[in-house]
Amino acid sequence: MPTTPTVIPLIVAGLVLGSLLVSEKHEISKRKLLGVSLLGGFLNAANALIVYMLFPPTTFSRFGGGNFAGGTFAGATFTGSSTFQFRGGGAAGATSESSFVILSFITGLLIVLVVVGVALLYARRKAGQAEEETEEIKPEEKEGQEEI
Repeated sequence: MPTTPTVIPLIVAGLVLGSLLVSEKHEISKRKLLGVSLLGGFLNAANALIVYMLFPPTTFSRFGGGNFAGGTFAGATFTGSSTFQFRGGGAAGATSESSFVILSFITGLLIVLVVVGVALLYARRKAGQAEEETEEIKPEEKEGQEEI
């Protein structure tokens, strides 16, 4: 099975974070965050489906022609027959394509949700520290003005 794509959700998360940085207030509603996460999930699922259709997994099967007829080693050569059927484009299980697409959707949803959520938490923490620093500076400024 191909690996789950992660490029599309990272691009969506980058676009959301970029739009948050250029806005005056660095906030996003929960509804908008969920909508963007769903968009990332759907785009990732579509990307996974395209990847799966263009590059289907190859499987080897012992069944349907794959047999081993005993043989012996004579010196450095093997006498006997061993054939395996190569099935290109077949899936290992009946639900592997659907499970791959569903897992890609969940991955895309969670990547956007976690990246943007952590960025917002970090921004709130930094904003809280900046407010504390300005409160600490204000009493010092008042003392300096009284001396003048």
